[in-house]
Amino acid sequence: MADTSGTEASNPTTTTPPDHRFTVARAVGGWLDTYRSPVDAEVLWSLSNPGPYEGDRVVLVLDSQDDWLLVDLPVRPNGTTAWVHRSDVTLSTHDARIVVDLTAMRLWAWEDGVLVAEGAIALGTDETPTPPGRYFLNEIQAQEDPDTLFGSWILGTSGFSEVLDEVDGGDPAVAIHGTNDPSVLGTRVSLGCIRVHEDVVARLALLPLGTPVEVRA
Repeated sequence: MADTSGTEASNPTTTTPPDHRFTVARAVGGWLDTYRSPVDAEVLWSLSNPGPYEGDRVVLVLDSQDDWLLVDLPVRPNGTTAWVHRSDVTLSTHDARIVVDLTAMRLWAWEDGVLVAEGAIALGTDETPTPPGRYFLNEIQAQEDPDTLFGSWILGTSGFSEVLDEVDGGDPAVAIHGTNDPSVLGTRVSLGCIRVHEDVVARLALLPLGTPVEVRA
């Protein structure tokens, strides 16, 4: 039987805590303009701030060049990157990280080199699979009614379903969230989101925006 308790265990042999700090860029204006390259004057994407809901707009920094930052964007297709001007953001660093193993159907999270959460997951069905890739947390929202399939917290990521055009009239973003039915953990039941035990999602909700999320096939 799958472990759905969310009880912490020793570090798994297939995953390790981050060995470096990650840099997060937080927009300072009402819109964050992004560019295809530091020498391209045409705006590629303009991201609203706050966004995507009421939280601060953040993007994960991948590289830098003079006064420019290469960032991971929360847009389709997954893995899209662009450049932002350093003066348009403030920077912070952390060493939090989430790893999701779709084969093992399990999630781990670290902060400050310590395993802070671990547990079984439910994931997308064969028709609406959870897409593997490298994403980041861009939303952390408490739910007024925890007695739903979303549980008490929704943690939005920068990833999107690769088979759905929309869900309930909105973008098919991939989220990590709790559940009011822990019996589904260890099964393929969602539209692509990752469900975890309520004990686990409560710990994940303490991680900073911009935390990298690696979803492994």
